[in-house]
Amino acid sequence: MTASVEGAAPPAPATDTAPAQAPNRRIIFFGVVLGANLQVLDTTMATVALPRIQGALSATQDEVTWVLAAYLIAVAIVMPMIGYLSNRFGRKRLFLVASMGFVIASIFAASSASLIELVVWRFVQGVFSAPLVPISQSFIFDAYTGEERGEAMGIWTVGIMAGGMFGPALGGYVAEFHSWRWAFYINVPIGLVSFALVFIFAPVRRVRDQVRPFGLIGFLIITTGLVALQLVLSQGERLDWVNATEIIVGMGIVVTSVYLFALHTATSNCPYIEVGVFQDRNFVLGWCLITIMGAQWLAFLAMVSPYMQVLAGYPVVTAGMAMVPHGLAFAIAAITAGRLLRIFQPKILIFVGISLVFYADWQVSLLTPAFEPIDFITIMFGHGLGLGFAFVPLTVLTFSTLPSRHIDIGTGLYSLGRNLGSSIGASLAVAYLVRTTQANHAHLSEYVSPFNEALRHVPLPSTWNLAELAGLAALNVEATRQASIMAYVSDFRLMALVTLLTIPLLLLTRYSRFGKSPVGDAASGSGD
Repeated sequence: MTASVEGAAPPAPATDTAPAQAPNRRIIFFGVVLGANLQVLDTTMATVALPRIQGALSATQDEVTWVLAAYLIAVAIVMPMIGYLSNRFGRKRLFLVASMGFVIASIFAASSASLIELVVWRFVQGVFSAPLVPISQSFIFDAYTGEERGEAMGIWTVGIMAGGMFGPALGGYVAEFHSWRWAFYINVPIGLVSFALVFIFAPVRRVRDQVRPFGLIGFLIITTGLVALQLVLSQGERLDWVNATEIIVGMGIVVTSVYLFALHTATSNCPYIEVGVFQDRNFVLGWCLITIMGAQWLAFLAMVSPYMQVLAGYPVVTAGMAMVPHGLAFAIAAITAGRLLRIFQPKILIFVGISLVFYADWQVSLLTPAFEPIDFITIMFGHGLGLGFAFVPLTVLTFSTLPSRHIDIGTGLYSLGRNLGSSIGASLAVAYLVRTTQANHAHLSEYVSPFNEALRHVPLPSTWNLAELAGLAALNVEATRQASIMAYVSDFRLMALVTLLTIPLLLLTRYSRFGKSPVGDAASGSGD
């Protein structure tokens, strides 16, 4: 069972077999969801703790961003390897190694004495955290058969999102009242409980006798492209995007890597990812949809929080509490959508979700900073409902026709698409906001002049005296505020229009219920 190198002919694919219902599946479910939450929880808590890390380790703002960038780069490198690693070593072994490795890396990250040391251990954390979410998803597919998978995926999605909902609050608490190091130490008990439950209760099944050779060339190509993309996204705003040579070179590497990877996959005898994965129409369309929806999700949240604090003047605690209706609505919709899959086809529920997301995006663009709290809460609740109704049926639809031998690589690529979409969405939304604010400010400033008749004949506040520097400064502050308001409106409306682009892709999908697909049940075929 040694891994071959580039050029060897791949073995014949394994046949699909129907999985037996896993014993102790509720305990396994809890264990793998707890382990997968490590990835989400650690990311959100580290983000909140960054200012304290910066001060404690005497780092600049540019330097401390590598605490996040190193982690994301490692995840991007390892994520596409999950299918091969799962087939080579088995899901259970891979999950156990990943969870224990993550715990050990968290201990060393928490005890780091310098920024360089912390960045290195954050990279190691990313390496071990990458398999947790996709492998936990594979476990759920394997443990639940037929129509039960819809409900199981709804609860799984809520469990995974719990880290995103509670992570910021927990990270803020430990950083404020204890130490930033506890943002990493808290991973230890969670990881150990997850490891114990999976180790004791998850079944060990025979690993395939034949494993596909490892496509080294394809791996190097896709790794180069993903690392370049993460660097562009994490450093683009700081370096002023296309005005920086580093960003232009990085984007060129990304485009070249995509072309070379497509060419290599189509022509090689040993591609890194089997061509059959890309020949499944549902999976390809589902991957595109989850990437767009992932971008929509994080971009929306990245815009809403500063809008409330900077423009509406709400304190940070209130802004954080405003996110609660969003998370609550997401949980309700995800569980409800999982049950409704017994009655309705996924496309119908996804369309409902997309419509709610579009409506929420457009409605928030109509608000002014003097909005009524009930209006804002309603919008947040509607956006959360939309994402919940979209995410769960989309997962079921994406994997409904994928052959079982491709499930592990499919879950890895699916998680990669969601992560990349989130990074791209947040980065581009912030960049568009900054650029639009600057353009709006320049346009408004053209009208600020003592010779403007409108300003001469309209009573102005005494603080806006155009004849004094203090008055001009006060007027400039207001112009910046108005420019930001208009930029937020443009940003939210752009998100709404991008959401509509998912509808044509959705119409191209086809649905085959689990257990009735001609390719066999979608969870079997991978050894544990």
